[in-house]
Amino acid sequence: MALNNYIKRDIVASLRNISLVKAKIADVMPVSQNMRLPDIRECAIFGTQPFECLMDAVINFPDETYTILINKQPVAMCGTAQYPDSKDNASVWMLGTNDIDKHYFVFLRGAKECINILQGEYKNIDNIVPVDHTKTIQWLQWCGFKFEEHIENHYGYDFLRFNRCNLFQSSIYNESSRPVMH
Repeated sequence: MALNNYIKRDIVASLRNISLVKAKIADVMPVSQNMRLPDIRECAIFGTQPFECLMDAVINFPDETYTILINKQPVAMCGTAQYPDSKDNASVWMLGTNDIDKHYFVFLRGAKECINILQGEYKNIDNIVPVDHTKTIQWLQWCGFKFEEHIENHYGYDFLRFNRCNLFQSSIYNESSRPVMH
């Protein structure tokens, strides 16, 4: 692993010892090898391995894939993928390592800003989470995501859909319109 991959980083946001940086291929291995069990399970439900999933994101969505560093070490990768039929909506995702639990308070400190950056100009970001991933659900709620009440079933597993609206992009008062003529 080249040291250069960790020295020269495109820092998007930074707060003390946590940083959000543009993802590099070199981030895939350390994150996939130390991934949390719930995230490994989620990959498995959808028929993929952590390494494949992260590599696919870095290669196919390089402008919207990020790495979260704590003390300059990769602890998670995240990103968005715009829906093909809507430029205003995207799927949001994150896969993390066991180091998130070791640095939970540091991680929480930077989480909301990270979500704001991922949201960007999208009016809505959403995805699904297994109903039994209670820790992830609590974190998503803390970050401002709302959950739909009905349960979706995918590959024999129950999921909850979560979403987050960008108030600055979604408000009718922010939409440009023609003046009303009386």
